[in-house]
Amino acid sequence: MDDDNDRTSPSTPPPAADDTPQDTTGASPSVIDLAADGKADSAAAGAGAAGSAAPPAGKRRSRWRRRLLVTLLVLTVLAGLGCAGGTYYYDSVALPEDVDLRQTTTIYYADGATPMARVGDTNRTVVPIQDIPVDVQHAVVAAQDETFYSNSGVDYGDAAGAAWNHLAGDGDRGASTISQQYARQWADLEGGSYARKLRESVIATKLNEQYSKDQILAMYLNIVYFGRGAYGIQAAAQAYFGKPAKDLTLAEGMVLAGLIDQPEGTDGKGSPFDPTVDPQRARARFDQVKRQLTKLNFVAPAEADVKTAYPAKVLTAAEARANSVTLLGSSGMDRPEGLIVHHVLGEVAALTDPKTGRLLYEDTAPDGRKHFDRLRDGGLKIVTTIDQKAQQIAVREASRTAGSNMSDQPTNLQAALVAVEPGTGAVKAYYGGDTGYGGDYAGFYADPVLSDGQDSCCGGHPAGATFHAYTLAAGLKQGYTTGSYWNGSSPQDFPASGRTGRNNNAVRNAGENSEGSPACASGSPTWCTLEESTVMALRTPFFGLAEKVGPGQVIDTARAAGITQLWANVDQRQMKVDLTKNDGKAVFPKFFNTEVALGQYPVTVLDQAAGMATFAARGVAARTHFLQEVWQDGRKTYTAAVKPARIPGFTEPMADDLTAVLQGVPQHYGLQLRDGRQVAGIAGSWQLGPTTDNAHAWMVGYTASDPAGRNNGLAVAVWVGNKAEERKIVDRAGAKILGGTLPGMIWRDFLDETLTALNTPKATFAPRKNVGDQQLGTGIQPVR
Repeated sequence: MDDDNDRTSPSTPPPAADDTPQDTTGASPSVIDLAADGKADSAAAGAGAAGSAAPPAGKRRSRWRRRLLVTLLVLTVLAGLGCAGGTYYYDSVALPEDVDLRQTTTIYYADGATPMARVGDTNRTVVPIQDIPVDVQHAVVAAQDETFYSNSGVDYGDAAGAAWNHLAGDGDRGASTISQQYARQWADLEGGSYARKLRESVIATKLNEQYSKDQILAMYLNIVYFGRGAYGIQAAAQAYFGKPAKDLTLAEGMVLAGLIDQPEGTDGKGSPFDPTVDPQRARARFDQVKRQLTKLNFVAPAEADVKTAYPAKVLTAAEARANSVTLLGSSGMDRPEGLIVHHVLGEVAALTDPKTGRLLYEDTAPDGRKHFDRLRDGGLKIVTTIDQKAQQIAVREASRTAGSNMSDQPTNLQAALVAVEPGTGAVKAYYGGDTGYGGDYAGFYADPVLSDGQDSCCGGHPAGATFHAYTLAAGLKQGYTTGSYWNGSSPQDFPASGRTGRNNNAVRNAGENSEGSPACASGSPTWCTLEESTVMALRTPFFGLAEKVGPGQVIDTARAAGITQLWANVDQRQMKVDLTKNDGKAVFPKFFNTEVALGQYPVTVLDQAAGMATFAARGVAARTHFLQEVWQDGRKTYTAAVKPARIPGFTEPMADDLTAVLQGVPQHYGLQLRDGRQVAGIAGSWQLGPTTDNAHAWMVGYTASDPAGRNNGLAVAVWVGNKAEERKIVDRAGAKILGGTLPGMIWRDFLDETLTALNTPKATFAPRKNVGDQQLGTGIQPVR
């Protein structure tokens, strides 16, 4: 704001009793909404107070003021242009048809009240007049325009002074009413010339003819700049006091009102009326506003000292930045939640109009460029599925926070963690990296709002033995029991798939069971149950199972469970294959071979969490999503619809048997939860090229649910691998990382802390059902 704002004009008496309210029927709906119930608020608050909530001028007074303004215009226009009449000039100045009031789009956690991030070029959130305390309204009026409730929008002494100063060549400085200040910003008027001043005065007069005082004050308080990058009273309340405008006290409103004249100052340190910048000048300005408030009877003298006690705490600019969410798009995406923002904006940008099928928020610029400015700067309220407590724990456990399992680990290591709610597909926590700028190691996004709309990198990792869960499910569908017998010896030939020792391509188990005899209960490596093979992560039995049921069936089971993408090696490069559009027959053997059952092909951590959530829900899959609701102008415009679907042919008894098997994996690795809560999971790793070192390690799984007790359980997937080029992964002690070691510890500790923090009631898994009738797979019964 320029020097025009500094007002010291005398108080104006209340308007005559015969004045009548102005007609607001021509006001735009958006403006009317801002001042809903505002007249009643002002009338109640300002009853008996000089200059408060008085009705606007009547038609006779309006005509008189218009004539006065036209007379001044005649003098000035004739002086400046030598032609044209003031009346013509007055009539030719039109109100802007549309106000480009850019405001912040805010992204919230699942509670709908806690902001996660703000997106946009302008830090502004428009609020209606009823959300601005009347005391705060009065503080602004006292500081900026003491005759606001009785004037017609123009300080006629100022207008006359502007005309006279121009004629006399003495410059064109002068004061401005609130209506004039708003008119200047609304019409984007710049400079201090007499022509700008008079155009501003005409617009201010017309504003007062068309809108009520409450509407004008609401519009003003939502557009005015308060410094610290805060536009409007809502952003200012957050920037200086860390609270919404509706919770401001009178004293806090007085501080904010005093900032408007010089919101930035001249030395780059901030406003001189900011108590954290210049305490003495700020206090003097505060006292000046206090005198005005008592002079106008907005505050009774008897209660002035109590209601206007100087605020004990005003946030410094640094504190405000630390305590508030980042204004994305202007100051950075430097937190792990930046990746969530990308995913959320990608989902919102993909929303379509059900009638036309067109994208709801996509616009076209005059040069033909597609953009999503209405989404970024449209003041939307976007509610995510992310639970704030779960998210904080995910970041603490999967990042290098001091005391976490990842702290002090070798610098090449990177972890990723995703938690999904079974039955709904809601993503409850997501950690794919430390910032929204780098790669997403938990998945990939296609955000056209803050990014280029192309798929991001880094989300696919070979699943290793964790993919055995989908192979096991496919086997259960084909009638194999979890106690069926399979050959677990290693190495092992599979001629039908071209995997034989003759071409040095036999299938081998990984890790401790890569050579020799796995410790199966039978005492023979050729007679291992499917359950034992799952717990010990034996590859050879699952390769044999995939040959029996068909790799295409393994792929179809995985895709029905929630695996949406797999990466194939095509012409020496990685190509992402969309399984939402291609079934097993379409991709096997074109892109994938029998090794798909062993987890050779990369998959995202997000998809793995989705697959585990499906098994937790006893075979019912729900599409994973980050977006819960969208609100616009106080109206809910979108709610996520959950459309669960069962894995074809996979029954609840089959799911119970699979879960019974997977409960053995956490026990095998000592990953039970502290409170004894039941968990099921599966660990896996993938080797570095032809070596026996690992490059990827996983732990995925879920807790028991009790839908009747409003406990859907929680599915969690954790991956640990490399940040950049593939290298062997070892921990801080130099030990090889397996799925049940570092990833397992992150998985266990996240579940322990999260379930405790969320007060999740305990539940138990359904008992084993022992489905199926096929007892023999590739097993060779030992001779006794």
